[in-house]
Formats: sequence, structure tokens, C-alpha cells
Amino acid sequence: MVICVSCELFVEQRPAGPQGVQQRPAGPQGVQQRPAGPQGIQQRPAGPQVVQQRPAGPPAVQQRPAAPQTYQQSPAVPQTQVSRPIAQGGALRPPPRQAAGGEGTLGRPIPLSANHFAITMRKQILYHYDVDVKPLPSKTLFRKVVEQFLESDARFNNIRPVFDSKKNIYTACRVPGLDSKLEIKFEFQEMDRDPPRINEFTIYLQPTGEVEIDLAALASYCQSGSSVDIPLRPIQALDIAMKYGAAQRPTKVMLGSCLLSKPTGRAHELGGGVEVWFGHFQSLRLGWKPFLNVDATQRAFMRSGKVHMIMAEMFNTRPGEQLYDRDYMDFSKKIATLKVSYNRGQYIATVGCNGLKGSASTEKFECDGKQVTVQQYFEKKLNIKLQYPNLPCVWVGSREKRNLVPMELCSIAEGQEYRRKLTDFQTSAMIKVAATPADIRKKKILDSVSSMEFNRDPYAQHFGISVDSQMAKIQGRVLPTPKLVYGERESTPITPKDGVWNMRNMKFIEAKSMNAYGILNITRCQDRDIETFVMALTRAGREMGMTMGNPLFNRPCNLGNLENTMKEAKQRFPQLQIIFVIINRKGDPAYEIVKRVGDLDIKITTQCIQQKNVQGRNGPDPSTMANICLKLNAKLGGINNLISRDFRPKVLLEQQVIIMGADVTHPGADQQDSGKPSIAAVVGSVDPRASQYCCEIRIQKSKQEYIEDMENMVYNLLRKFNRVAGTTSTGKPQRIIFYRDGVSEGQFAKVLEWELSAIRRACMKLESGYNPPVTFIVVQKRHHTRLFPEDPRDECGRGKNVPPGTIVDNTIVHPVEQDFFLVSHQGIQGTSRPTHYHVLWDDAKLHANEIQMLTYYMCYLFTRCTRSVSYPAPCYYSHLVAFRGRQYYDNLTGNRQSVTSSTLQAHIDSTRDLSFMFFV
Repeated sequence: MVICVSCELFVEQRPAGPQGVQQRPAGPQGVQQRPAGPQGIQQRPAGPQVVQQRPAGPPAVQQRPAAPQTYQQSPAVPQTQVSRPIAQGGALRPPPRQAAGGEGTLGRPIPLSANHFAITMRKQILYHYDVDVKPLPSKTLFRKVVEQFLESDARFNNIRPVFDSKKNIYTACRVPGLDSKLEIKFEFQEMDRDPPRINEFTIYLQPTGEVEIDLAALASYCQSGSSVDIPLRPIQALDIAMKYGAAQRPTKVMLGSCLLSKPTGRAHELGGGVEVWFGHFQSLRLGWKPFLNVDATQRAFMRSGKVHMIMAEMFNTRPGEQLYDRDYMDFSKKIATLKVSYNRGQYIATVGCNGLKGSASTEKFECDGKQVTVQQYFEKKLNIKLQYPNLPCVWVGSREKRNLVPMELCSIAEGQEYRRKLTDFQTSAMIKVAATPADIRKKKILDSVSSMEFNRDPYAQHFGISVDSQMAKIQGRVLPTPKLVYGERESTPITPKDGVWNMRNMKFIEAKSMNAYGILNITRCQDRDIETFVMALTRAGREMGMTMGNPLFNRPCNLGNLENTMKEAKQRFPQLQIIFVIINRKGDPAYEIVKRVGDLDIKITTQCIQQKNVQGRNGPDPSTMANICLKLNAKLGGINNLISRDFRPKVLLEQQVIIMGADVTHPGADQQDSGKPSIAAVVGSVDPRASQYCCEIRIQKSKQEYIEDMENMVYNLLRKFNRVAGTTSTGKPQRIIFYRDGVSEGQFAKVLEWELSAIRRACMKLESGYNPPVTFIVVQKRHHTRLFPEDPRDECGRGKNVPPGTIVDNTIVHPVEQDFFLVSHQGIQGTSRPTHYHVLWDDAKLHANEIQMLTYYMCYLFTRCTRSVSYPAPCYYSHLVAFRGRQYYDNLTGNRQSVTSSTLQAHIDSTRDLSFMFFV
């Protein structure tokens, strides 16, 4: 077995340092003076004491012992020793890498590049000031006022301040005369008016409580920092400084951490008045040294132009043609909060839009002592004859006033992000645009870095920042591919290739029979099509070991009587195992009804089938039938496949383990102010082989990320484990491995403190003194790190991605704690996104090899498909369950806004009576 060295490129260049810290690259204090080795480490402030328990960097190549050939030979797991959560500085601290074996060693080496660019900083101190403006203008005007002030005020001569568009100003030197709060009168010229209008504002400037920002905090973090105590102030200041210059260019639009370019030619349109703008994301990231993370990105923008023309395009009508009321309501929501412009005689006004009101021919207001319509006002006062007086008016300006402008006179201003939910068609078009092969994405990223011209940018230079033009070179590893088994008694092995396998002639581990099922049809499918479908499904199931009888019924119905028909079927056929419902398409409103009635009301497993999969041109597709059987067998309580015992992680063999996954889904971007709650879901394994799961769902406060009722959810899952999987004298799991999805770094401390304590309380609630070791791992998909193979021979698939099993646990990861990036799947289109795993707690002190291999192998156990997925099966299941909970909520509330959360929760709790895997 070839030993992979995590960071040998750096190891060979590093001089020895003191007490195990010598192998960690230094932070920003002296980055520009050295390639990798630390200078002056003895001057750095000491980090947390736990850091002293481990070497900070990977050992040199010659010091590594030979890596074991198979996973089972990896270093032994220490016996269970539960370490109590230790609060340092008021927060729990994630554990450091183990002093021995903290780095993973398994797998073959693979040279990689990552879209992280090394940063060099020549300044030691930055300065932070607060700014406010009175009277308070709009957000856009606020930014313009402050920027114009900074350009003209003499205090900032020879200083290049940067402003975050909110209230923060950063400089690379102290501003003379600004030692206390200043009140300054300022005449602002609105240059977009003709002639320019002058408005007087009062600018309030003051140094913040800690005016100095010490960049040594970055160096200290890169040596011994904690993920629950990130040095946010220096990161925020440098982030603004590195993109401020580019954001001033007239061809750029800045949205958060993204810089988008205005289309130079015809924009790529998504339909419905929405188009795509391309650009890049950038953010400072702290790994073993500071990096700038740059990624290609794209955003949906509202196309600029006349409002009535865009409305006609969106609803596929002629300009001026009237729409249904529901379409006007839909369009009103889409343009609300956008900026619109219209001619006010002497100048073009650009104001906020609040939505639509009645038509110009009917909306009235008082003018010169009498009531006139908007149409009459524009014709008599402004001499503008309207072409479409029956179209709605646009409500603009303050919501406290009723300022109405005829739609045909309004234009949507350029450069506005489209924040509403995309339609299925628009989403599909966006995915096609965004899905670029890895080699093309890499070139786009390098071109973006080059276009930023950091080494010539006046703001970056003033702040002493330089950015490497080349991506970081990293030594990764490709983990061994697990062997899977099928058939009774796990008798049929198969080895996936590039994360994919074919189960032709393979039978399920535990195949279930489906002898009591019925079919409801809300489409125009004919009976002969359904009969053909049943035969094809029966044939596919038989090949996999399932036995299927004939349906008990095959009934046509419609959306209006679907619920009653399902309930009647349950009453007439109490032995029913499953109900198939043939729906028109993905997203059919019948889907939510089927799941709500089946899961919550009649407690019957359901399976929706799209009409196109029943009426295939050449009959039902065999591969589609096989995929349906994968879901059916799991829903009926069967087991499709397992990891071969020879490859099964030791943690699953040595002790009885429960593996959990958790996720929280929040209201969509177009529902942020709707008052809709967040939905939390936790799943837990119920068999020793971690192949079957049950779930808990909770409704909780909107946008709350930590899981409020974690204690009771975990308690219920532990009880289910005891009933189903208990084989010891007590039946309780001896370890808990918890995968937590959807937590950002800023929430680590809160989530760890709340949820880890809740898990411990759940254990004590189950039995006094019961305290199994907990391993708590955060799973992150929403990041911008991408990995690219350096050797073309390592490219995988049409996307030329890194192969499944590629892992990185050095250089770009946390400098002290145990985290890693893992690509566990083969990218079907575009560039594969690695999943980031961060171990926030580990009582069991598992070896890095064990955590990494367990995580990777769990990606091969997702029951819906015969390919590895991008993150572990329990995380996937928790996401499905949370989404199902959202569907319950939406369908149960509907128009019945009086339904209480407690009533809804009681309905949802009834899912505990269903089969384990009803949600797949």
C-alpha cells in the first residue's frame, strides 16, 4: 500500500520549530518572507492548551509508518473514554487532531489543485471606523452618499478607505483628526439626475470601540485557533479591501461575496424576463495559512426593460393584453422590492416598487380638489396619452403613500438580482448553464483572479495585500473503494467502478413481497398502459428477488376526490401494503396530497409514478422500473445491499452503534417574511449494519438553525433502536455517531452547545447513568471549494473531475481541528463539489482513518440508487424527511391559516407508526 503524505510539499521546506508546532505553516505576519516555514513562532500568542497535545502539521514522509492494506488494519480504536464537554472562553471547543494518527493515511496519493490562492500581507494593523448618515436615506443612496463623502473629505487624502455599504469603514492607517465622534455637514450631489440635485446630509464618523484590528490574530488562528472563535474582524476587513476596487468598476455588480459582470452582448436568458449574469465568488479562508477562495458563479437577474413588456413575456401574452387576477398577483410578488424608473418630467426617478394596484383607468386620487383617475392625470397634467390604460399601475416609493404610475411608463432598472423562486424550466436552464466541466471551471477561476489584478489594485496595494496567481497545490488521497454485497446471506459481492455499479443478476439482501397493493390514476393513462407497467415492474422486482402479486384495484380518480378515494381504499382493503398513484408530472399538486393522506391519515406507504414512466414510447424503461424497485423494497422494510464485512468500518463491527443524521429546512427565499416555520428532522439507524432508519420530525421557529427539541427526538430514536436492533443485554447503542447537515461555521458554537447537551440528556432520560461516547460531525455542502486533478490520468467521467474517494485533510483545512473535504460521488455533469466534514466533538477519539472511511462508505448505502452519493446516507435521509415535513405543513395549512403548530405537530408525530423507510 502506498502511503499518502498529506502535505509533503510543505514538510520538506519547513525548518523545525518548538514542541510539535514546527510543522505548521505560519500565519499572515510573515507570509511574504517565506515559502512555508514559520518565522518567529516564539512571538505568537499561545493558543488553547489542547493544541499542545498534538503535532500541528503532518509528519515528514520518512517518519510515516507503512499504511495498512485494508481498512480493518488501521490503528485500533481506543476503548470508550467519554470526555466531558469542556468550556473554554465560554464555549465548547472542538477536539484537536489526535497526537498520534491525527492525519488520515489510507488510499493512493493524488496530486490536486484547489481554488484557494495564497495571500501575503505586509501590514500588521488595520483601523476600523463607524459611519452613519442622517436623515437616513435608502440603502442604495446611503452607499452613494458615504462613498462620495470619502472621496471628497480632506481627512482621507492619501488614504484609500474601503466601505462595506453598511456602517463599517476600514483603513490601512489611522485617519488624522478622527479620534472621537465627528458630526459633519455634507452636500451630496445626485449625479444621476439632470441637472444634478444637491441634498444635505449629516455624516457621523467615529472610531469603533477597538479601532485597531491586529492581523496577528490571523497568524495565531492559523497556528492554534478554534472554529468556534474565528477572528471575524480582520477577515471582514481584508475581504472588503480585496474586492472593493473591482466593485467600483462600472461593469461590475457586487452581491455579497460575489462580483458579477454586466453582459457585454446578449445575455443568456432563462425565460420569463429572467437572465443569467456570470462572475466569481471570493472569500478569505483560513487554512494552514490564509487563502483567498475564488470560484466561478452565476446569478439570476431580472431583465431590464419596460415593465409591461416583461410581464407579457413572463406570461406569454401580447403587450397590453390583460391577464387573470392570479397572474397579476403573481407578477406583483415578483417585482415587489425591485427598483423601477420612470420619467418625472425634469429627471428620471429610480424608486422602489411595492407591487401592482388597480388599472390607470380606474384608480383615483384627489387633485385640485376633485377626484381624477391616474389616466386623466397623466393626460391632462403631463400630456401623456396612455396606450394601455387598462393595465395595472405600479405602486412606487414609500409604502405609507399611494404613489401610482402607469405600468407602460415604468422600466425595471438594470442590475437587480431575481430573488424569487425559479420555475422548473428556469431551474433546468440555470443548471445547464452552470454545469461546466472541471477543466473549463478551473480556467474561469484563473481568469477571474487574473482580471482582479490584485498586485495592481490600488486598494489591495494600500492594504498591503498580495494574492498568488496560481491555485494551491495539494497532495490528496483516493480512498479504497468498498466492496458491496447482494443476495441472501450476503453471498454476491460486487466492486463499484468510479462510484457506480450495475446490479444486473443481483438480488436484494432482504427482498420483500408486495402482494397487497392498489393503483389510483389521476392522469389520462389507459388501462392497457397500466397493465404493461405492472408487468414490467413485476419482472424487474422478480429479478431483484421481490415477489409481486396482481393489484387489488386499479381506479381512475381526480385531484378533487383523491383524498377520499385513498381513505375508501384503506377501509375496503385493510391488508393494503402500498398504494401507487399515477400523477401527471414532477411537482404535481397531487403529490403533497398523496403523502399527507398516506403518511398521516391512513398510515399506508405510497409511491407516486409520473405518467411518462407508465406510458413510455417503447413501454416502461427497465432501468426506471429497477429504480422504483429499489425504493419499494426499502419502503416495505427490506435491505437492498450492504458493505462487505471485509470492508465494513471497524466502528460498526466492534460495538453496537447508532448512526444519526439531522437537517433543518427553512422557508424559501420568496417566503422569508411569510411566517412559515422551519422543519427539523433527525433519522437514526435501527439495525447493526446501519442500513435501515426511522425518523423524527419537528416544527420549530422560522429560520432557527439549531434543533430545539433535539432531546426528545434523540430519545425516541434510541428507544426504537432498542426495540429493533438491541442484541446486547441492555439493547442500547454503545456509541452514537451523529452527522449534522446544514450548519455554517458561524453557528458551530451554538449548535454544538445546544445539540450535544440535548443528546446527552436524551441518553440519561433513557436510563440513568447511560452515557455513550458521542461523535458529532458537521456536514457542509454550501461552500465554494473545488478540487481539480493535476494529472489528466486521474480525470474521471465527462466532467474531468477527481475520482470518487478523493479526500483532502491538509493545507486548506482547519489548522488544528479534524476536518476534511471528500468527493464521494462521480459528477454526472459539471464540476463535482466536495463535501466538507468537520468533527465538532469526539468522545470516542476515533482515528482519522476510521472517521474518513466510515463517512465515505456510508455514501454507498443510499437505498435509492446504484451509485455512491455526495454525502452519507443518513444525511440524505434527514434531508428527505425534512422536505417531507415541509410538504406536510404546506398541505395541512393550505387555506386553513387557523391550524395551530401543536395540531400540525400531532399529525406529523403519527409518522412514527409507519414503516421505517417510508420517506425514500
